[in-house]
Amino acid sequence: MTPVYLFTGFLDSGKTTLIMDTLNDKQFMEGIDRTLIICLEQGETEYTEKFLDEHNTFIEFMDSSLELTPEKMRELDTIYHPSQVFIEYNGSEIVSETLLSGMPDFWPLVEILTTVDATTFASYITNMRSMMFEQLRWSDVVICNRCTEDTSASLLRGNIKAINKRAQIFYEGKFGEPAELKGGLLPFDKNAEIIDITDDDYGLWYMDAIDNPDSYEGKKIRLRGRYAEDIPGYTKSFVLGRRAMVCCEQDTSLCGITVTGVKTWEMQKNMWVEVEGTLKTVPVSEGGKTLVVYASAIRKYQGPKDEYVYFS
Repeated sequence: MTPVYLFTGFLDSGKTTLIMDTLNDKQFMEGIDRTLIICLEQGETEYTEKFLDEHNTFIEFMDSSLELTPEKMRELDTIYHPSQVFIEYNGSEIVSETLLSGMPDFWPLVEILTTVDATTFASYITNMRSMMFEQLRWSDVVICNRCTEDTSASLLRGNIKAINKRAQIFYEGKFGEPAELKGGLLPFDKNAEIIDITDDDYGLWYMDAIDNPDSYEGKKIRLRGRYAEDIPGYTKSFVLGRRAMVCCEQDTSLCGITVTGVKTWEMQKNMWVEVEGTLKTVPVSEGGKTLVVYASAIRKYQGPKDEYVYFS
């Protein structure tokens, strides 16, 4: 079997550079004899003949993903006999069902990587959210490049995680080196006697809580959100949460946390509440952890003017 890696992202977001960096990675390339690049989009950075020859890499250009059928893959496999295949996708195309679930057994899709230009992300996520949604929704790895000290990691992480919670995110500077971002600092004090999460900060807190549950163990918190879901079999527990816009107003994702120790029979579904309590970590499947609020007080809350969660 020949592993296939799919690279997505807007034009000039860094896909070609990432592929070239991967080909230069001796550890990744160990045991690889021949690489085939299927290129569906050409940006400013180009593959030179010298580079391709030095890395024993071959390239096929296509105008559309519709050309990349299982029959075409069999033909290319017969011609090149590659040890691995890189598909440089067109950022304006939706990832096809053929790539997601119809790959032939001899070319399994093993990883989807998406490049993001941090300098244009805020504009794109605001004005072309549906296109970014299609690029990010299936990604295993997201590389945010061209970061500076002023880049907001919370803006990047929050919006990406709202679309795809399982994606790994990496932040890089101009030359591919890991970036340290001032903008990633949280707007609330995690060491306060009571961590008071305002309506505007709920999204940032939620993503940090998912990424770093141990840092909240035993801490007191004040949260506001909707009575979002019941928990079957538990009359004193419910899911408190708010919804983040994933693609459009008709497509949202719940950012929720379990609250326990309350009289749910005295509450109504979708009512807004303010909860105070203590955070504790509990184990979940696959060896992970999640947080639960052990409530000490709960009261009705009017709710914010804008009910959606944002990450900036």
